[in-house]
Amino acid sequence: MKPLEGIKVVDFTQAHAGSLATMILADFGAEVIKIERAGVGDMARYWVPMKDGNSAYYSYLNRGKKSIGLNASTDEGREIIFKLIKDADVLCENFKYGSMERMGLSYEEVKKVNPNIIYASLNGFGQTGPMKNVIGLDLQLQAMSGFMDRTGFPDGPPTKAGPAMGDQLSGTYMATAINLALIHKKKTGEGQRIDISILDSLFSILEAAPMTYCLRGEVPLRVGNSYPSISPYDTLKTKDGYVSVGISTDRQWEKFCDALGMEDLKADERYKTNESRGDYYESGLKEALEAVTSKMSKFEIEKILRDARLACGAVYTVSEAMESEQIKDRNMLVTVNDKALGEITIPGTVIKMSETPGGFDEGAPLLGEHTEHYLKSLGYTDEQVKDLVEKKIIEMA
Repeated sequence: MKPLEGIKVVDFTQAHAGSLATMILADFGAEVIKIERAGVGDMARYWVPMKDGNSAYYSYLNRGKKSIGLNASTDEGREIIFKLIKDADVLCENFKYGSMERMGLSYEEVKKVNPNIIYASLNGFGQTGPMKNVIGLDLQLQAMSGFMDRTGFPDGPPTKAGPAMGDQLSGTYMATAINLALIHKKKTGEGQRIDISILDSLFSILEAAPMTYCLRGEVPLRVGNSYPSISPYDTLKTKDGYVSVGISTDRQWEKFCDALGMEDLKADERYKTNESRGDYYESGLKEALEAVTSKMSKFEIEKILRDARLACGAVYTVSEAMESEQIKDRNMLVTVNDKALGEITIPGTVIKMSETPGGFDEGAPLLGEHTEHYLKSLGYTDEQVKDLVEKKIIEMA
């Protein structure tokens, strides 16, 4: 049995961050009923990569969910929503601030129907503060949080992380918050409002930078792939790419030099201590190291250093990571049958639990695939369903 079986989630999320949160809930057994705009659906349905007009991006984030297509701006559409909410445990949304209020679905209105609902909101800037009305996208929020200021090389521009870090992190925080609220509800019977901000999420991972500024009035410079307290802690050029190394003690430095045949560097007094290696790293040591590593392949170096029990790793391409035995053994690639895409391989479930493992065995729903099922469960007759379709209030697959 999965830990969230029996939990009903009415899901208004779309795009990445919110959909990731409810994906995690679905992976662990929650019944996630995705409310999508009739005739349009989640915006992620139009995101590449595509096959025959269908999005694999959408399929990944919405696996194992149910889909109802309806027009929530109509009285009939809202009536259906409130009937669904009446016995739900959780409502999730990640619209721009004020959107749910404009649809008549504010926390206060929803509580009138279900006083103990857990009402979870996620957006760029959260539900409070002077910027709550501003639209916030991942790139913009990486910039505003200070995250980009910490990313990149000292002589280069501030740089965004390749993946959508803000969306991924805030979605994970949202799923965590919902589970904490479910525990509280089990203890007390009380629901509550959850407010997750992508800006907050990104700001939370600046590590020591805010404290350094508070204590010293300064912020450390960007350091690229290196780390100022440990040398060498960096990615080094190889003949076919790069390899990452992390040498954190003087004894490890000696083993590192022995493993790669760098006796001259081992004997050099400038590099005897971690502190001195840091002092000379950019002015000579890195160049000397790459004179050696650039003559070897990244996986050759990885094996040599791993056999010496030193921290290292080749810089894998995406395809190399997908082919790695570790990723495969951890079931981080799962092949499922998706109704729109056919057989598709998508990332697996990160959270591993011995007694209540998560997982999924189907892809994402078609737009409106479960509309009829849920309307019938709410007591709507065939004639009423047909009438709602004709009025374009609902959509069925």
